[in-house]
Amino acid sequence: MILIECVLINGRFHATPWGRNVNEGIPEWPPSPYRLIRALYDTWKRKRPDWPASKVEPLLAALSSQLPKFCLPEATSSHIRCFLSQNKEDITKKQLIFDAFVVTERGAKIVFFWPDVNLSEVQKSDLSELLSLINYLGRSESWVSARLLPDYTEVAWNCVPEDGSSDPGWETVRVACPISADEYSKQPYNKSKSRPLRWLDALAWSTTELIKSDRRSEPPAFRYQNYIRHRHCLMLKAYPHRPVERPIVNGVLYAMESKVPPKITSAVEISERFRRKIMGIHKNITGDPKRISHKFSGKDERGHPLKGHKHLYVLPMDRDRDGFLDHLLAVCREPLDLEEQLALDRVGSIWQPDGKPDIRLIPVQWGRTGELAGTEPGTHFTSATPFIPPRHYRKGRGDFSAWLCQEVRREASNHGLPEPVEIRIVPKLSCSGRDIRWLEFRRSRKGESSRIGYGFDVVFPEPVAGPVALGYGAHFGLGLFVPSLKSE
Repeated sequence: MILIECVLINGRFHATPWGRNVNEGIPEWPPSPYRLIRALYDTWKRKRPDWPASKVEPLLAALSSQLPKFCLPEATSSHIRCFLSQNKEDITKKQLIFDAFVVTERGAKIVFFWPDVNLSEVQKSDLSELLSLINYLGRSESWVSARLLPDYTEVAWNCVPEDGSSDPGWETVRVACPISADEYSKQPYNKSKSRPLRWLDALAWSTTELIKSDRRSEPPAFRYQNYIRHRHCLMLKAYPHRPVERPIVNGVLYAMESKVPPKITSAVEISERFRRKIMGIHKNITGDPKRISHKFSGKDERGHPLKGHKHLYVLPMDRDRDGFLDHLLAVCREPLDLEEQLALDRVGSIWQPDGKPDIRLIPVQWGRTGELAGTEPGTHFTSATPFIPPRHYRKGRGDFSAWLCQEVRREASNHGLPEPVEIRIVPKLSCSGRDIRWLEFRRSRKGESSRIGYGFDVVFPEPVAGPVALGYGAHFGLGLFVPSLKSE
């Protein structure tokens, strides 16, 4: 007896039954013996071409001499639809193709059983080697691992050759099988009427040869055999639904790419364009302007500004500190739902004025707030964009420099950060050997008057996950503090 185990590594078997069109959407099940034997032939020719035919032909003849039984795993059927090129000059001309396949659990096993077939130990070793070299069965998406089983175990054979009995719980399916070498020798195929085609060569009969043959509808060493299988063998049992625990996502980090990269001084403009685009995308997803996420709009259902900094921070960043923006962090304190994540994923680019090329946004990391920082938590931060005090200075508030430092402390408290233990004013931003004055930055949102901005070095009493954004326009790239180079 011979038992062959075929493991479906990815839980899929892609194959179209012989005599059926792929667009009928009917998958082959069970895997046909004819397909398995041709897979062994192909493996021999491609991976063991030094083996003589006298070594392989007895193996294939033995497996063709009897119809095998099957033990099939629980499965269901599915399909995908693909528009494939027709190899025409017009690349838009494509044809709809149905790819039907059988779905099982990953690692599910199919067992082929030939009860009355015997091989010598040497032949079993050769067959085992060929089986171990098979990577797929059917189409190349059907990854398999095949081996010869050493012993027989009690198995429920749920797909067997039809024997004439009838049972309402079973159905008949036509399966492609090879003609045995002895049966073929009685009436070999002879196209040229001069020399008959050998049985081994008939097994390898290709589709091209079939088309060119004298009106044959099947290959020479091929026949159909009726098998019976359980009527509902492609219907999985219903299992209780287990809710999927989705990871918490607070935001996404994009890489920014453009032939004309934006300067760091335009961080507010970039943020505002991003916000307008994300709101438009989310409106299209929900189909209702009233359902635009408050995390994107920054307003509640009544149109009032949100409190507690619960809406999205859009923070363009210059991570290599060369004076040009190269990343954009969109992050929210509250977790984002699936529609909000989908909207963020669909932001492919944002435009630039004056004929400059668009800025491509490539998501490089999704995750929680601390995971997106790109650096370890630290205590020493420095201004990357100007800090704009949300309140105006007036006489009676003491020394101006001391008041500015107090505004930084106040904003740190408003954003839930520990009170800084040291604050020092920084007059300019240093980028790649040159200085940028804070006055060179765009320091207001569209339609609002510009304010004076300032830079600071800030030291916290305990490590803080950056980046940190404080003050007016903190959700639009202003008041951005990044880990100081002195602390790296």
